[in-house]
Amino acid sequence: MQQRVRWLKEVLRSYPGSRFGNREARGLDTEFAQRTYVPTVLERALLEDITRGRARLVILCGNAGDGKTALLQHLAKQLGLGHRKSETRIISGRISNGLRIYINLDGSAAYKQKSSDQLLEEFFGPFHQGEPPENHVGLIAINDGRLLEWLESVEDKRGETPLTRILRARLNGENTDHKFPFLRFLSLNERSLVGRISEDRKTIDTSFLDQLVDALYGGEKAAEIWAPCLSCLARDRCEVHRAAKVFGPEGVPGRVSEKRHRHARKRLFQLLQAVHLRGETHITMRELRAALVYVLFGIHSCEDYHGGDAEATPYWNRAFDPDTPARQGEVLQEFVRFDPALDSHPQIDRALLYGAELSHDEEIPTFPKEDLSSARRWAYFEWLPEWIEAVAGSPDALGLAEGTVLQAFREFPLLPQKEQEEIRNRICRGIARLENLPESAFRRQNCLPLRISPRTPTETIFWVEKPLERFRLEPDLPICEYHLERLHRAIWLIYQYRDGQEERLRLGAELFARLWELSEGYQLGDVASDDLFAQVSLFVQRLLREDENEIFAINPMEDNQLYRVSIQKVTTEEGMLQQLTLETIPQV
Repeated sequence: MQQRVRWLKEVLRSYPGSRFGNREARGLDTEFAQRTYVPTVLERALLEDITRGRARLVILCGNAGDGKTALLQHLAKQLGLGHRKSETRIISGRISNGLRIYINLDGSAAYKQKSSDQLLEEFFGPFHQGEPPENHVGLIAINDGRLLEWLESVEDKRGETPLTRILRARLNGENTDHKFPFLRFLSLNERSLVGRISEDRKTIDTSFLDQLVDALYGGEKAAEIWAPCLSCLARDRCEVHRAAKVFGPEGVPGRVSEKRHRHARKRLFQLLQAVHLRGETHITMRELRAALVYVLFGIHSCEDYHGGDAEATPYWNRAFDPDTPARQGEVLQEFVRFDPALDSHPQIDRALLYGAELSHDEEIPTFPKEDLSSARRWAYFEWLPEWIEAVAGSPDALGLAEGTVLQAFREFPLLPQKEQEEIRNRICRGIARLENLPESAFRRQNCLPLRISPRTPTETIFWVEKPLERFRLEPDLPICEYHLERLHRAIWLIYQYRDGQEERLRLGAELFARLWELSEGYQLGDVASDDLFAQVSLFVQRLLREDENEIFAINPMEDNQLYRVSIQKVTTEEGMLQQLTLETIPQV
């Protein structure tokens, strides 16, 4: 019993808004942080390269909370240097194979009467002219801005060095690993903690999230920690127990079936991925852990539930309701945007409130209270796809707000070429519908009509056609460098000119969704953001500059007549001439 009480309080301290304090904001300084640390392929690859002498300088950049310090503490322990708290700042020593390891846990901080600049010069000094002395390895965690500031100060004093030149190039996004093969410059801003595209591009791997959730519940000791819940007098009103039965690992008492468990976790992970895909919030390790703790465990301890002081807010409302107690953090704020309660479906809503038969011997679970918003949130996590399909005719009828488009955006890299081309055609139709074009322009096959706006307004509408085969969509995946987990935040729409040059348009999740809706006939409202479509307008204008041999026209006075104006080359006695031709063409 006491073990569960202690563990839950340690979990709650991972949430910044916890009244029990927040001790998990700095690396692996507590036993709980060490027990819940989940290594990724990045740590394993770094460890191998360091011990084999392939990596001599490792630089971890990123935002506060990205897990840079924790990663270096973990590596230090794996290298045999023992566990050191973050306040130590500097870790050094020789390992079994003779390598001398020097680690700076925070390149932005001073330590022991030495300024940050002094420590950085001490750290980077052996690397200024290239490869360091034999058997020397340096690892450092530093924010991008602080590193750039140091580079400028060094170059002011001693001029550019091979090291500063390479680091500046890396900060500018250039891949220069071939020049410094012993350098591992890793920006954790590019890492996705909520899923990664598998190497074969067939799945989105969420094994890290699975391991993290398991670790928060106690990992291998989960069954032992949570066993007292079976005999707890407060279990019927305990929201921690309710969530544990759905999301907890194997061994948690009273857990739902494996199928329902996997489905609920998948839904939770898709919610986190939606925040990542939208691209407005970078999910750091600290933010990820805090959001999971708030949704799965809330803010109340065992004593609160036994004393009757806890507000019984279920996990599905903690995920989406903006008014839940002590809610804070950018990730939780983003969750609200995807609230399933923002959508509606008559068959699903009736089934949630009044029940529906799945078969003669099975009923779809109904929501116990007449609160439709809460019911839709609950069903998002706990209704299986076959239940949704039995009620609504489609397993995708109940999901996140704007979930259909978001799913297409998320899974685009996994789709076969034919389906990717269908999405490309849809997005191109959306771009065409940003301008007022006649329907006859859209009925022509395998082309994207783009309206020409003449300098002098005319009643006649002119447009050109671009072959769809010259367009392609590519996910904006960071360079596959050094085992960083990747999940796109944008998709590139690329047009290839006749001369082989390319024009590119970056589609974020929101722009992708708006163009998708336009392709289905939605109209732009007054609240539509001009900024959102500004880049689309520039993209179209550049495409229109490509030389065209023909344009199309229609006049509102003769809307049943379509014209083509083309330039044809004819041979005459005077030589080769260009002839302007006007012809009528049948409408499709």
